[in-house]
Amino acid sequence: MASPLLIDRDFLKTLEEITLLCREDLTGPIGADHRSRSHGPGMEFADYRRYSAGDDPRFLDWSAYLRLGKLFLKIFETERHVPVRILLDSSESMDCEEAAESKFFYAQRLAATFCYLALLRLDMTAIIPFAERLHKPIQVAGGRENFWPILQFLSDLSTKGGTDLYRCAKEFVANFPSCGIAVLISDFFDEEGAKRSMEVMRSAGHDFVIVQVHSAEEQRPSAFGELMLEEAETGIRRTIECSREKAALYEKTFLEFSNRLQRLALRNGGRYARAVTNVPYQEFVLQSLRSGQVLA
Repeated sequence: MASPLLIDRDFLKTLEEITLLCREDLTGPIGADHRSRSHGPGMEFADYRRYSAGDDPRFLDWSAYLRLGKLFLKIFETERHVPVRILLDSSESMDCEEAAESKFFYAQRLAATFCYLALLRLDMTAIIPFAERLHKPIQVAGGRENFWPILQFLSDLSTKGGTDLYRCAKEFVANFPSCGIAVLISDFFDEEGAKRSMEVMRSAGHDFVIVQVHSAEEQRPSAFGELMLEEAETGIRRTIECSREKAALYEKTFLEFSNRLQRLALRNGGRYARAVTNVPYQEFVLQSLRSGQVLA
């Protein structure tokens, strides 16, 4: 069946050999596939401990009792899956039609990638679109066979409205109180909102990943002369004179902004990656997210 988002089938096969990394102290000791383990009845033996009143007698080791004359309880490990939630910016600023590839389309592909990685490990995953507030999410679990509803959900999304990252972050931690991996995909042009949203994520204990998506034109303009600019979310227009020197100065300012985002993410215990839409999304995933210790 063809994907609504044209996710390359060969790329999906490549993803099957990749793991989404998780902070080690999120819910306990974490294995390579980011599932945490806690003691309890399960399939894999872990250790023994002395029996105490109230313990389940089904897990007593009678062979040890016959040898030692003491009651010991078998301890097993049980796998706990870490939920993966993708917050996808669907505000008007994500609709960059002049770019070689729409920012929002690129962001949709990245959201689909993160969901597929989560489903491969049988983790619960959710996509939560947001703009000025959170929109209705989709939540699925149970394996790759549930990937198709994710693609259909993403293909039906469109951009609309302004951005309020801080408000959306507060709504997110209220609606999803259990700790997990939170992937925020946005252009983050609401810098103060980005700063406060990272602080909210840190305080709530989420392991968060910041993925900044922008076009090459947004980093360095290629149009020169007298330009009429219109702010995507407010419609405010402004006339400017753009020279090559001013474009170079603007690019320097833009990269400083991206560096501030990265420092903010690291300072708050998160991870950061920057995606430019003229770079194939497969290349970004396999190279940039790996070097940023998001994937392994």
